[in-house]
Amino acid sequence: MVTTLSIAVPPGQLEEILKIFWLVLAPVREEPGCLSCELYEQKGNGEALFYMEEWETAEQLERHMRSARYELLLAIMEASAEPPVLRYQLVATIKGMEYLEAVRLGGGAGKTPASDQPNPNKE
Repeated sequence: MVTTLSIAVPPGQLEEILKIFWLVLAPVREEPGCLSCELYEQKGNGEALFYMEEWETAEQLERHMRSARYELLLAIMEASAEPPVLRYQLVATIKGMEYLEAVRLGGGAGKTPASDQPNPNKE
C-alpha cells in the first residue's frame, strides 16, 4: 500500500508546513506496518512538497488514517495553495480523496466507494 500527497505551498509558509511534516515523519515511521515515510521538496512553479508512505497492509494504513496524528496531514492538505493531490495505491486499484472519506467516516477495507476503478496499469 502506497500513499502519496502532493501539495502546493502557499507563499511564505514553507517553514511552517515543513515543521508540521517533521512532527509526522518520525512517529509514522515507528508505527507497526509502516515500511517507509518520506518527504520531498519539488522545485519549479512555486514551492511544492511530495509526501509518501508505504504500508504492509490496508488495515495498518487505515488504522493510521483514523489516528489523531493524521489530523496534522489533513491540516496540511487544507493549507495547500491548490487542491492537494492525494493517492492511495492498493494492489488492484488507485484511490483518492473518496477513500479517505470512506475510511474516516466508518468504512473499512471491505467498504470502499462504488466509484473505485480497476488499475489499468496492473497486468
